[in-house]
Amino acid sequence: MRRWRRALSTAAALALAILVIDRWPHAPLSAHVPGSQAVFDSRGTLLRLTLASDDKYRLWIPLAEQPPALIDAVKLQEDQWFDWHPGVNPVSLVRGAWISYVARTHRQGGSTLTMQLARLMQRGNTRTVRGKVGQIAAAVWLELRYSKQEILEAYFNLAPYGGNIEGVAAASLVYFDKAPRDLALPEILTLAVIPQDPGQRARCGRQARDCAGAV
Repeated sequence: MRRWRRALSTAAALALAILVIDRWPHAPLSAHVPGSQAVFDSRGTLLRLTLASDDKYRLWIPLAEQPPALIDAVKLQEDQWFDWHPGVNPVSLVRGAWISYVARTHRQGGSTLTMQLARLMQRGNTRTVRGKVGQIAAAVWLELRYSKQEILEAYFNLAPYGGNIEGVAAASLVYFDKAPRDLALPEILTLAVIPQDPGQRARCGRQARDCAGAV
């Protein structure tokens, strides 16, 4: 019994040490990706949006500048337990696997927002078992190193919006010629659904204003 207690105490101490060390100051998530430059005139009208070095239109903005309604809509639709899970939601994964491979009604991934962020950062294939395991490990690593707010901020700045447009700020300017804070509710709901459906993303990437009216 003493050996088991000693082993458990050692394991707990190691886990705590890893957690503390991993929480030391580190580069923000925005440092992992290049960004675009937006040029405005004196009236705030967009004159030019440059490509980032990886040929993406991407403008990183703080979470505080993201529309709260957009954050709430995405969390409700994609990851209702985001504030509580450690990066992975086992219930969602099992449900997604059952629906996709047993019931075969439609494909459902079961990925949390943290897992989706991991996929966006890794750019890997998560449809294989090896790729999914790597995605899960990366999601847990992100949760250990970054706060929930930092993870949400990164997700909304890297979410795909059709073609080479990434992030809410770039999508808001390209599709609606507005800053995210000035979006109307139908436009916010449009940006909430585009990244989750490739077909919808492609269609709205061409006709975002029409989609906003139809949401």
